[in-house]
Amino acid sequence: MEYKRILRFALSLLALAAVSFYFMRELQKNWTSIQAFTLNINLFYIVLSVSALILTYLLVTYGWFLTLNALSDHKLSYTESIAVVNASNLTKYIPGKVWSYAFQMYWLADAGFSKSLILYVNLVNLCVALLMTTILGLCFLVFSPGGFPGRLTLSLLVALFLLDLWFIKFHSTTLKRFISALNRILKREIGYYEMPTAVLLQLHLVTIASAFFFGLGAFVLCIGIGFDIERGTLLLVMSSMMIADVIGFVAFIVPGGLGVRESVMYLLLSGGSSSSLALILPIASRIVNMFVDVVLGAAGIILLKRFATEKR
Repeated sequence: MEYKRILRFALSLLALAAVSFYFMRELQKNWTSIQAFTLNINLFYIVLSVSALILTYLLVTYGWFLTLNALSDHKLSYTESIAVVNASNLTKYIPGKVWSYAFQMYWLADAGFSKSLILYVNLVNLCVALLMTTILGLCFLVFSPGGFPGRLTLSLLVALFLLDLWFIKFHSTTLKRFISALNRILKREIGYYEMPTAVLLQLHLVTIASAFFFGLGAFVLCIGIGFDIERGTLLLVMSSMMIADVIGFVAFIVPGGLGVRESVMYLLLSGGSSSSLALILPIASRIVNMFVDVVLGAAGIILLKRFATEKR
């Protein structure tokens, strides 16, 4: 087992080095246009961007809270959910992307929540989040300027939309088969929990809202650092943020999607905006996102300590 951990860590470093090299090379090639850009910080819009990201995380937490309480006899308050989810979110920068689930299992064990339920809730929320974020991102990309293959983007959007309709209609059968296959692969006993359709639809709405505010945070950040965004570029900026975040998460061997998300944002933005925006925005958004991660994670840890003290 030890050699597997070493191998995963080595692959993480290799992937991170590769995407970092690509991004740095693009920075070097476009350094002239970056130097021509004048950084003009507008604190109001920076705070607005941070607020949009905080709202994104709170909506994501609400989706997790909604699903957990709907599937369990035990109940967790929304404040407790904020503490658990956002404290565990700090572990996403550790290679593997499973540590947040382990953190949640540890903290919720005494509250009567089974490990199987916690893993199941996270899997359902993850599937819905990846699907909804990609669909909304592609919707915006279809109407964005740039040299994107319109038919390919539209075809993918339609395919994912139909897949989501299938999932809503037949989610019970789909989740049972998915969990069964996952148990065979991982050699685990993850239980199946019946998800009410009404809760699944609510989760969809919450996830779409969180994805929208996530993209909106990137657009507001552009104004906050001095870019004059045209109306046509608005959807492209929001789309790049959402799609890049999904791909950054799917690249599971890279901690926190570092480098991967920035490279995808650059590729999407470079087709319909200035090279300075395509290179500066990914870095600026990463800084703001990490700041929000730390703030909410620290708040979550403080809340967890307070809850633990109250139980004593």
